[in-house]
Amino acid sequence: MARKRTMTTQTRPQDKTTKLTQGLPERRYLPELHGVRGLALLGVVLFHLFGNGRISGGIDIFLAVSGFLFTGMLLREAANSNGRIDFFKYFGRLVRRIFVPLAIVAVVTLVAGLLISPVTQHRQLWAEARASLLYFENFELINSQLAYGAAGPETSPFQHIWSLSVQGQFYLLWPFVAILAVLLAKVLKTSAARIMGVLVAVIFVVSFVYAIYVGSYNQDEAYLMTTTRAWELAFGGLLALAGSSIRLPKQLRGVAGWLGVALIATCGIFLDGAALFPGPWAFWPIAGLTLVLISAGPDGGNHDPKGSATHFLSNKALAWIGDRAYGLYLWHWPILIYYMEVRDREAIGSRGALVILMISTVLAVLMYRYIEKPLKDRQNQRSTIVARNINKGVITVTAAGLIVVGAGATMIINKPENQVADVFSDWDWDIYPGATATAQENVEVPDVDFLPAVEDLPNGNPDYYSWDCRQKGGDDPGTDEITVCEDPNEPEHPEFTVVLAGGSHAGQWHHAWRALAEQYNWELQIVDKSGCAFGVSKSNPVSSACNAWQDNFIEWLDNRDVDLVVTPGTRMMRAEDTESISEGAPERWQDIVDAGPQLLLMRGTPRPEENTPDCLASGGTPEQCGANPKQAAANNPLESVELPEGASNIDLDEYICPQMYTDRSQRCSSVVGNVAVWNDNSHLSNTYVETMTPLLEAELSEKIGWLFDK
Repeated sequence: MARKRTMTTQTRPQDKTTKLTQGLPERRYLPELHGVRGLALLGVVLFHLFGNGRISGGIDIFLAVSGFLFTGMLLREAANSNGRIDFFKYFGRLVRRIFVPLAIVAVVTLVAGLLISPVTQHRQLWAEARASLLYFENFELINSQLAYGAAGPETSPFQHIWSLSVQGQFYLLWPFVAILAVLLAKVLKTSAARIMGVLVAVIFVVSFVYAIYVGSYNQDEAYLMTTTRAWELAFGGLLALAGSSIRLPKQLRGVAGWLGVALIATCGIFLDGAALFPGPWAFWPIAGLTLVLISAGPDGGNHDPKGSATHFLSNKALAWIGDRAYGLYLWHWPILIYYMEVRDREAIGSRGALVILMISTVLAVLMYRYIEKPLKDRQNQRSTIVARNINKGVITVTAAGLIVVGAGATMIINKPENQVADVFSDWDWDIYPGATATAQENVEVPDVDFLPAVEDLPNGNPDYYSWDCRQKGGDDPGTDEITVCEDPNEPEHPEFTVVLAGGSHAGQWHHAWRALAEQYNWELQIVDKSGCAFGVSKSNPVSSACNAWQDNFIEWLDNRDVDLVVTPGTRMMRAEDTESISEGAPERWQDIVDAGPQLLLMRGTPRPEENTPDCLASGGTPEQCGANPKQAAANNPLESVELPEGASNIDLDEYICPQMYTDRSQRCSSVVGNVAVWNDNSHLSNTYVETMTPLLEAELSEKIGWLFDK
């Protein structure tokens, strides 16, 4: 029998992977960080408009936050992928979330400048527009000897993009630092986090010393250069690598948190940043960021005591500002410059500043609503951890903010004996509750486009499809061999080994089981022959690769230490009253438990009558593009058949098609909780399966609670 490893090296010892990934920054949702980001960028805008051009320190915080977030994200991906980063997805995300809004503002700024500014300035406008779009505006300002300073009628309308250029150059180079850290760690047989810490520390020291040196003879260049700013990004990276190890004791968190907020808020009042940054005085705002981060509790600032700084920073108002802060930052400066040029003013008063702030805010809101948010929604990626709450299957969702990319949600799991965290991220549960909407009474969801977008929906196969480990369907020679999709994040000492086995209707649950496996330290494997569900009778005289594959699977189980096999127990077709248990399936079930593991049978899922993405794209309603609930049996067939000892069953269809249990004359909707349910005419979408994770966990806790025992 062939055994394929996926996403790993065939000869890689288990302990090396464990050592390599030790100490990686956690994927944690930090609402207080989103609040700091909103506060920092709001401070930049307000000081530009009302502070006579003084420097607030917000950009220094913004750069450190970027270093914090991207160091953890890139190192996790590189370490867990054996030194690889998916650059297509990485840069695709940056284009959607950062470049597109910048490009819109840059083009509008250029057009406005060509109309407003004298022709003598047009060549410079074109040069700076190009530099802004290519992320070297900071160097353009240096080469053109345009010192950074307060707004004036002759000030560049692109001046503020210098910081985005520094950030963009960081985004380009930092993945290679993470890859280098992983490669060196493999050679030195140590953790990637340790090597990354050394590399980032070196960058920090060299850049910081260089910033002091350049600042001693040319402050204007020091302020704008990437090399003198790199230490701020590196400092954020060091904070990410330190993780929770430097969290303050409870008795100090309250004072430290508010001291951090005070440092952030007052930096521009007491310091002349244009003359001092990015030298040692830039630690003033960055120290404020650090104090906020280390004063937060382990569950995030939104769970800290009321009255604490971290709880304040997690409020909805700052989250709202944080979501729109990028657009506000992009728009406010060119509007300010052109306002002064048109009005022929050397400075602006409070009334003018309010007008500019209002216009900038409206444009930021519109850009977020019609550009940033739709692009974010289409991205459909998850990267940090949130928590969720399940108590006997009833889910409570609490809104919060999401770092950098928008709003997110916090949900807490309440179990009888422990509290655990989820593996979702970058997800707004209020807007996209998905399957969890079916577990709540009278839940209302906003009227927004569903996810994934209809054009992306057909491509949403489970991740293991791309791992070259599925066995082909049909009867070609060799297709009866067992191929195994192994856990790329296999724990060194797993609590249990779980195998999803059978055809694609077992594999469609991959993402939910993977989430639980990561949380509870299970090893998850997938053994899938396309189109081959358990149930071909041994007595069937017709030989087939599917039948032989099932025999080989039983033999494979005999030689493996597997605790639980998960497979569909029933099958539904599209015609009415077609749900059934396949012929010979009980025999196969008995063979599985006789081989040692316990068996979990998941009730089959309903199938739409036509391809769901095509139907929705053609203008069909979610109900028209859904499934007929009458294809399901009136009662779960698994409840009326005698199962082998060691076998159990669960039924999650009430979270897929509630109409099966209520009004069977109403069709199952193909969109539930603003999430598309199916990605073709048969299989559940990855996104919908992911939103079912808490519901699956609740059912497992009730039926096979031993999985959660440690």
